Amino acid sequence: MFADRAMTLIKALRLPASPRIYELCYAYGTGEYPSLNLVINDLLNRRVAVGGAQIEQIGARYIPSKDHRERFDKVGVHVNKVIGRVLGSLGNIIEDEEAFSKDLAQTPEKLATAENRQALIGEIRNMIQSAGFVGEQQRRLEEKLGASINEINSLRDELQKIRNANVTDPLTGLPNRISFERSLQGALGSAAERKAPLCLALCDIDEFKRFNDAWGHLTGDQVLCLVAMEVKQTIGKTGTVARLGGAQFAAIMPDMEMAGVRVLADKIRSTVMARDITIKSTNQRLGRVHVSFGIAVARPDDTPDALVFRTQTCLCAAKAQGRNRVVGEGEENAPAPELKVAFG
Repeated sequence: MFADRAMTLIKALRLPASPRIYELCYAYGTGEYPSLNLVINDLLNRRVAVGGAQIEQIGARYIPSKDHRERFDKVGVHVNKVIGRVLGSLGNIIEDEEAFSKDLAQTPEKLATAENRQALIGEIRNMIQSAGFVGEQQRRLEEKLGASINEINSLRDELQKIRNANVTDPLTGLPNRISFERSLQGALGSAAERKAPLCLALCDIDEFKRFNDAWGHLTGDQVLCLVAMEVKQTIGKTGTVARLGGAQFAAIMPDMEMAGVRVLADKIRSTVMARDITIKSTNQRLGRVHVSFGIAVARPDDTPDALVFRTQTCLCAAKAQGRNRVVGEGEENAPAPELKVAFG
């Protein structure tokens, strides 16, 4: 069934049936990656012509890389080979130096027992030749060490790129859900140990799917980046910001009480709401974007799942109360305040 869907998509987009293209189209057929399907459905609905390179770029953006472990393993094998080469060369020169040391120790005796001047000169030449050979071996080892250090530095950079790709959202550049979960676990432990306050805020773009469907995924991506930038800039070094997926962002706020987090959340909401989204190439106005926030305060015995659940409940309450608002823990059932919004 999935194979049939893949082939149907290849024909519909008139793509080359290469193994990589088939793999991406098969992923679309499984529906395993909703964001990928939204983008491709958008292309199909608008009958946009795409090439193999573009569809591969889309796949690289929306399909999480599954080969991180394989890439780590390959780099590890490469590092072991480099180290093996250096150790092999080092072993050889140690053997050569040991042999030279033995010859050097025997040199006085050989010189003393030389039968004639010619034999004496021959022994001295042998000693000089051995010293030159060891010196050349040392020079070659230094060259190999220099090349190996450069190679290992390159491999280290590659490992860092793999690590970054594994914990970074490729669209916004923010930490992704994996990174968020690790950070929240650490923040809860630190807050409990220090008996310090900790808040979690969840932000979601209101009716983003409708906006995305109306204007296409490229414009939708720009809106996601705009909101991500605003959340990041406002939170700054106060907390840790991440994109959880879709149109939802999170902010882990250590050492802050509910009131302070609410002020920052409302600032983000107001700033985003004030932006008039316009397509630069055509100056077409697309309207305003609203965001909703839910905020919860960590408890001493909280697990990450428990805190996220309560924060998500607050976010759902903000949506139910009319969207474009901030709801803190304890306000889920409060009557929705009237918001006065100016659209100048």
